[in-house]
Amino acid sequence: MNIIEKYFPHLTDKQKKQFAALDGLYRDWNAKINVISRKDIDNLYEHHVLHSLAIAKAINFRPGSEILDFGCGGGFPGIPLAILFPECKFKLIDGTGKKIKVCNEVAGAIGLKNLVAEHLRGEDEKGKYDFVVSRAVMQLPDLMKIIKKNFKKAGQNALPNGLLCLKGGNLKEELKQYYKISEITPLSTFFDEEWFSQDKQLVYVPA
Repeated sequence: MNIIEKYFPHLTDKQKKQFAALDGLYRDWNAKINVISRKDIDNLYEHHVLHSLAIAKAINFRPGSEILDFGCGGGFPGIPLAILFPECKFKLIDGTGKKIKVCNEVAGAIGLKNLVAEHLRGEDEKGKYDFVVSRAVMQLPDLMKIIKKNFKKAGQNALPNGLLCLKGGNLKEELKQYYKISEITPLSTFFDEEWFSQDKQLVYVPA
């Protein structure tokens, strides 16, 4: 938990409690439904919560922004972002019902009122959002094809509406067609832990 406060020192008491509660909740759910690799549960705050919050280092979502977490798995990056931005609305979707159950249970347990999670494939999501966020669910061209219908025309944030995606590895081929418009930021720009220097990036592609 200290690692979150290190980079986000202005959390309210409520936010601190919500972040602190994630450890026990995810350990409990992980024992029933494998949402995080068993080996990785001890690294929950660094590899999952802080990793998700890299998006918040690139953009400070304005109150009223609506954000879709595409392929949310057990709730990342959506749940940490929803804690950090209580004035924004988050929708989490995933094709695996068990994972959505975990998202809803965790959100309910910590009293997150600005988040809904639904068992839904991306192709079937009809809503319009300022931003789509995701953690490496699929190749970028495939993802952009599915979500291009989900962006609002008008923007209200410092960044134009678009996709914010956490990725690893060599993205040259994947980003070829977006080379001129995409922005790639190494996560080591935001965080100084060794894990973030291992080829981890935040990719922004405007809608």
